Amino acid sequence: MQSHEARLSVSPVASLSESRASLKDEFKCSARNTGETDMEPRVTELETHLKYIRRDMDEVRGDVKAIKHRLAYSAGATAMVLGLLGWIANSRFDQLVSLLSR
Repeated sequence: MQSHEARLSVSPVASLSESRASLKDEFKCSARNTGETDMEPRVTELETHLKYIRRDMDEVRGDVKAIKHRLAYSAGATAMVLGLLGWIANSRFDQLVSLLSR
């Protein structure tokens, strides 16, 4: 039976920094060979889509602002009309009661 020390001396292990460096080099080479030419049109397409999404979002923001202004105007006009009708009803309330009591 061999000791544990004998097994370690038989199979030398590369240092961690050396293995990482070799893996990085391998990855760079394989990425350049396979992915770089395929990625460029896809990146361009994504950039185009992002540009259109931003343009659409700007349109939506403008529409929301317009809707807010319309709602505020409509609410103000409705409050004015209701206030005017309430004032008229209050000032003519005595006449209305006398017409109904006859």
